[in-house]
Order: sequence, then structure tokens, then C-alpha cells
Amino acid sequence: MISEVGKKVLCCLSALAPWVAVAQEVQGEPEEEMLIAPRIEAFVPDSFFARKQMLRHDVLMLACNEMEGRLTGSPQDSLVALYLGKRFMENGLVPFNANYKTAQPGKDQTDYWLPYSFKARWGEQVFTRNVAGVVKGTDSALSEHFVVVGAHFDHLGWGDKAETSMRKGVHEIHNGADDNASGVAVMLELMRYYSQYPLPKTLVFVAFSGEELGLLGSAAFLDSFPFDLSAIDVMFNLDMLGGLQGNGFRINGTGTSREAAAMVEEARKHTDLELSVSPDGHGPSDHASFYARQIPVFFFCTPPTPTYHTPDDDPATLNYDGMLRIAALTGHLVKQAGLAQPLHFTSSGEPQRPTKGMGDFKVTLGLMPDINNTAQKGLTAMIVVEGKPAYKAGLRSGDVMCSLNGKKINSIEQYMEVLSTLKQGMKVKIKAIRKSDGRKTVYVAHV
Repeated sequence: MISEVGKKVLCCLSALAPWVAVAQEVQGEPEEEMLIAPRIEAFVPDSFFARKQMLRHDVLMLACNEMEGRLTGSPQDSLVALYLGKRFMENGLVPFNANYKTAQPGKDQTDYWLPYSFKARWGEQVFTRNVAGVVKGTDSALSEHFVVVGAHFDHLGWGDKAETSMRKGVHEIHNGADDNASGVAVMLELMRYYSQYPLPKTLVFVAFSGEELGLLGSAAFLDSFPFDLSAIDVMFNLDMLGGLQGNGFRINGTGTSREAAAMVEEARKHTDLELSVSPDGHGPSDHASFYARQIPVFFFCTPPTPTYHTPDDDPATLNYDGMLRIAALTGHLVKQAGLAQPLHFTSSGEPQRPTKGMGDFKVTLGLMPDINNTAQKGLTAMIVVEGKPAYKAGLRSGDVMCSLNGKKINSIEQYMEVLSTLKQGMKVKIKAIRKSDGRKTVYVAHV
């Protein structure tokens, strides 16, 4: 068996040794000895699929304790950036800059870094970087158009500086396996595949830092973009893909281009996921930076789980089979975008309320709704935070809310609309169906 010291060394050196993985307990499987050079199924043309071994490997590398939660600007932030640069380099990607057309693959991991800095809310000047690599397009005309595939790699560190931990006052590593090692792992598998089988358009794979502190990395990427932003056809944002429950999955951003709806309908033919759609291009993740610059977006995100922004968001909690299904769906849509004529931006209308986090309102019930809205009637409270008003009233995670303060709620948008009308000191009735026994119950929350 591997000693704890040995595990730390292997984890840190993994930035330089891509086929060495620290075997940890994943979804009930026993801890194993060190795995070196595992047999990985080879890709085949015209049929993208992700490999579970690689998804697990990348999640473990980003979300092991030695990465200490990957707080933007920390030493571990730099170490992960080295790991990602190494992955781009070994797959033959070229660094993303104004000269990418004539560039050769990088000779060092840092060749793929796009540095930026900012003043953090805790007072420090933070230096960090995005990591970006390019798969050049094969068509002389279409290669002038970019398809961006992005995922943020930062998380909350020890939970104190970022201020968005669900465990207030707890100084403990927040590994961020779902948020967002899962999205980075899927992005890396897409990168590996399309580096072997490029598309007519140019693909830009970018790992953002600074997302948890306010979408800083994606904003910096666009601020320093070396070409006209109109050259970006579409941006695919992969954020929290490890929490698939059942077969339902929602694709966000279908109202941001004229072509999106038809692309999703084509994708339905190639997945067993039960797809729903949301037109919204806004939201609390990096795609919002692109949408704000009038760039079409697709946003992929599974419902938050009780581990969201807690120290319990560990690799063993992820649904890796679900990640495989989402990866296959994403790969099909990326292929459509890479083959098609340029997409045309459309406005998705007024912004809907944020669906990834808890929202920003005068009061809070202390719950997180199902962003994929999988309940046939009502809206599922995916997470009810202990000690908060909804929990004190009796609501529990998994209960389905039917009405809030006398208003029926069947969608996140309706829930957010009612929540925005609540004021401190109110007594709020929540009609819900309990997950435990299916009984309809009325709770009274004091906000």
C-alpha cells in the first residue's frame, strides 16, 4: 500500500507524470495500490466517448487533499495550472495567442498560461492565470472561427477566504470534486479526442481560474482576446457535471443563437438522457462573461448536491457514469458547432435568477432548488441547509415545494420571483410533498 507521504509526492508530481494515479476509494470501490500506465481504451474516429479511468484520474489529481481546494492565487492554483499545461502539451495543442496559426506545441507547461492579476476581497494582490490550448481547424475558411470549450479549475481553498462556503466558520479543505474538477475532467477528455480528430473550425480549450471569486478568469480571457470577439462562434461551459440524478438533464443557453434549438434536437437522437432546455445565457458561471459580449453559449451543469461548497465535495461522491453520458452529449454538440457555418447570436431576454448558487436576495430560506427542474409538479429542494429558516420549519433535502407564500412554483424562475418579494421578519408558508413519506405538508419559515 502507498504511504501518506508517498501519496502526497505522487499527487504533486502528477503534473509531470500523466499516467501515475493515486488510487483512492471511488464510489464504494476499495483502495488499491498505485496504478501505473493503466490500459486506456483508444479513441475511434467519428464517435467521441469519454473514458471513465481518465475522468477519475483527472478528478483525483485536481481534488486530492494535497491541492488544498485550489484557491485562486494559491501555490496549489499554480500546481494545477502546471498539470493542465502538461496535458495540453502532451496532446500536441499549441498555446493560444495571436500567432497560434504558425505556432508549434509548447515546450513547457507554462507556455499555455495566460496570466492576469486582481485585488482580492481579502486585500491581497493576487497573481494567477488561465490555461488555454488550441486545436487548429482543418478548413481554410472555417478555421478562422473559434469554438471555445471551457471549465473553471479553481475552488474555495480552505473555505475561509472565498466566503461562499456552506459551512461558515469552518477552516477545512474544500476539494471541489464536483465544483469543478468534474467539468475540467470532461473538458480534458474532449481535448484529447479532438486533438486526434480535429474539426473544420478551430477549438480553444481553456481552464479558467477566478470563477468562484466572480468570473474573473473568463473576463480576463475576453479582455485580452487577441482577435475580434466576433470570431468566437460559441462557448461551451462545463461546470459541475458529477451530480446527475436519473435521466433528466437540462441544457442552458438555447436562446442565445438561432441554431441552438436545432442542434439540441439533433443531439437528442444520440443520447439516452431526457433533455430539457433553458434559453437563458446569463448565470453564475463563466459562460455569462461570453454571453455579455454577445457570444452564443451552451451551459452544462447537474443539480447541486448536499456536498455543494462544503468540505464533503470529494471524488468518491461523483456519479462517473453520469459524467460519461454528459460528456458524450457535449461531444456531439461540440462536433456540430465545429462542422457548421457560423452561429448567429440572439438575446435570450431578461436574465433569470442565478441557479448554481444560493442567489442574492433580501432574505434567504437556506435552500438550493433543483436547477434541472426534474419534478413533474413543483420544485425540488435539492439542498436544505441545517439551521436555516426552511430547515428550522421542517423542510428537508429532496422535498418537493408546491407553493411559496401562497404562490404556486413549478420552476426555478417562479421560485426566484417569489423569493425576491420576501422581507426580513416575514412568516412564509411553504407547501411541500415530503420525500420521506410522500405526504403533503405545510411549513412556516421565519425569515
